[in-house]
Amino acid sequence: MSTVTPEIAPLDARSAECRDLLERVVNSRELKRALRLRDLLCYIGKQSQNSPSHNIREQEIGAAVFGRPEDYDTSLDNIVRVNVSELRKRLAHFFHEEGAEETIIIEIPRGGYLPIFLPRALVSEDKPSEPLPSSAPADSTISAAHAVPPSSQTRLVPLVFVLVVAIAGCGLLLWQNHRLAVEMQPWKADSLVGSFWSDFFASGDEVDIVTADTSFALAEDLLKQPISLNDYLDYKYMSLADQPGLSPDKKFALKLVLERNNGSIGDFQAAKRFMDLNPHSPALKLASARSYTAESIKTNNVILIGGRESNPWVDLYKDRMNFFMEYEPSIQRSYVVNRNPQPGEKPVYETLQEKNRSYSVAAFLPNMRDHSYALIISGMDSQATRAAGEFVTSPEGLATIRQKMPTGRFPYFELVLSSSRLVGTTLRTEIVASRVHER
Repeated sequence: MSTVTPEIAPLDARSAECRDLLERVVNSRELKRALRLRDLLCYIGKQSQNSPSHNIREQEIGAAVFGRPEDYDTSLDNIVRVNVSELRKRLAHFFHEEGAEETIIIEIPRGGYLPIFLPRALVSEDKPSEPLPSSAPADSTISAAHAVPPSSQTRLVPLVFVLVVAIAGCGLLLWQNHRLAVEMQPWKADSLVGSFWSDFFASGDEVDIVTADTSFALAEDLLKQPISLNDYLDYKYMSLADQPGLSPDKKFALKLVLERNNGSIGDFQAAKRFMDLNPHSPALKLASARSYTAESIKTNNVILIGGRESNPWVDLYKDRMNFFMEYEPSIQRSYVVNRNPQPGEKPVYETLQEKNRSYSVAAFLPNMRDHSYALIISGMDSQATRAAGEFVTSPEGLATIRQKMPTGRFPYFELVLSSSRLVGTTLRTEIVASRVHER
């Protein structure tokens, strides 16, 4: 029994039937949870409908769908090929199961990325071949199998075996290379994580992770007033213990605090999440707010951990942010400010009596120079900061962010996150307010 598929001409992708089919597949159960594959199919599907004769380049898809730079090296980054291969499998499975009754199918031919629309192939059965007579005439034609001399068959066996072993070895090497690449750069293991974090890691530019200085926050609490970024950079705050009007006990406490450079366990846990994304990269640097420099923040990508009260570098971005963490040292009150509340949003987010809830801010912004980026993670407390760090480094968190964003490359954004917790353990983090900024 065999199946014969006659040659079928592709349908016009611009027809209403093809457009409706594309929409059904994009919204199917098969692709419901595969957000990145949905974005990919939407993009190449629309390209086939808008420009049927246009051959989509791999770099074009990488930039539009996966957030890669327009001139990235496709020989080193195979994210498009891997996802297109997976999409081919998903399409085949859809038309075999959920879309079994569809009269048109979508295929992505090998060697290209432009999908085609085909009428479902007709299946027919071949007639079984007639059996050979039991005794053929001496001059009759012999079968192809007997046309090969036995000595030739004997020589072919080891050659076939060697070929199979060679193919298996190549497959094993490819798998090992992929596994090694993922181990060296874990941010590439998930397409959604790679789509966002490629902005920080793909170029090889330096990325500074700057942890908060909790000693600085304690000094503000003792003084009951904020300390400016300029005073922090000039180390003028070190002389604050000598100002008049302070009791001897408070002066002594201030000197002890200012001589130390302490950190928060939640901030360090968030920093570890970022470090684990690209652990072997020499471009990834960890620094404390106190030792960080203005030259570094001007030239490098930067991830700032902590609010303005413990990481004064955040002050440089405050005027560009709609959501920011505010702190009043006189009453030790932390809260999130919403400069321009939209319908359904609060002007201020704070916990008040909600002991099992906290808020944090995550902001992805352009940095001081072109083609460099800044990520700010700040929470009302250490646990909220850690929860925000987990949210922007996990596939689940980034999938939630992706739903709030337009398709294609991640835009700049700001988020207010609400985290529920029990006995110090974060149970659930969700977005309660967001802003999207064009790149």
